[in-house]
Amino acid sequence: MRTLRKPPYPITISYVVPTASSAYYLVIENPGDQTETEVYLTSTSTSKVTYDLDDDFVRYDRSYAITIYESHITSDGHERGDIVVEDNLDVSRPYLDPASLGTTATEITEYTGYEALARAIIDSLTGGFYYRKTWIEVTGQGTDYLPLWVKAYRILKVYESSELVYNSLATPHSLGSWEYLITKDKSAIIKDPVTATTSFDRSERKPATIPFAASDSIGFFDTGDSGNFQSLTSGVTFGQGTDYILLLETGHKVVPYDIQDATKMLIDDIKCGKLDYYKRYIKNYQTDQFKIEYDPRMIQGTGNIIVDKILSKYISPITRPGIL
Repeated sequence: MRTLRKPPYPITISYVVPTASSAYYLVIENPGDQTETEVYLTSTSTSKVTYDLDDDFVRYDRSYAITIYESHITSDGHERGDIVVEDNLDVSRPYLDPASLGTTATEITEYTGYEALARAIIDSLTGGFYYRKTWIEVTGQGTDYLPLWVKAYRILKVYESSELVYNSLATPHSLGSWEYLITKDKSAIIKDPVTATTSFDRSERKPATIPFAASDSIGFFDTGDSGNFQSLTSGVTFGQGTDYILLLETGHKVVPYDIQDATKMLIDDIKCGKLDYYKRYIKNYQTDQFKIEYDPRMIQGTGNIIVDKILSKYISPITRPGIL
């Protein structure tokens, strides 16, 4: 089932089950969070079960696995029986509201299909303009910055070496001595001390490690029995090799206006049949044995040069920085 994530909320989903006025279990599996929502429902007189989606279901774009079980009564209560429905539940925000394009129910249904196809074409080139909860696993590089390769808006949770150290859903957020923040340019995550300090000069690169000669007067390790102590390197907040698991809100909170315009143009092209590739991009045509040669651009864009120009600034060949 596909449902559009748009007001009014909550979103109601409905499935047909074998029998009317019977008990069922509706189970929604979230593969991203590895969580499961179980709801006990009773089917209507028309053999349907309905459920209202709210909270995270209407806040983020995501696909879920839906399973409906018969409910069996045992001595210990109710338990799951046979599976009667298995389906995918895709909750996604449209790039353009189909209700704004049509007036009647038939027109809105027609435009809903056109919008889904136009959105799929745009997603194939740009990766999409959704708003999601995203897990990221990264290793500290021995600096005071933790680079990001996604468009992040908010830090929800941070695990350092498998220990929860920050939770924005709790009070206080910090479970240690550091607050976790996203830099103003959204390029990295930084730490701020919970206890206020006068100044904090962050290290953008890993400090150089220089070998030291032995000394009789200066100790390089603090043994507690000498005041002559010299630190080899300055400390950093994201130590080299430290494992971090981050739960972030990523993507686009709103759909850019130019993407809405591009979606509208693609919907018009689809409706009018302008995206029939066999009518376009033909370089050479011969009537004898019907030899047809297509231009390579046929598979490189959307079929609309204006839309391609709009999408060009959102297309990046690098999805995650690395070393070749």
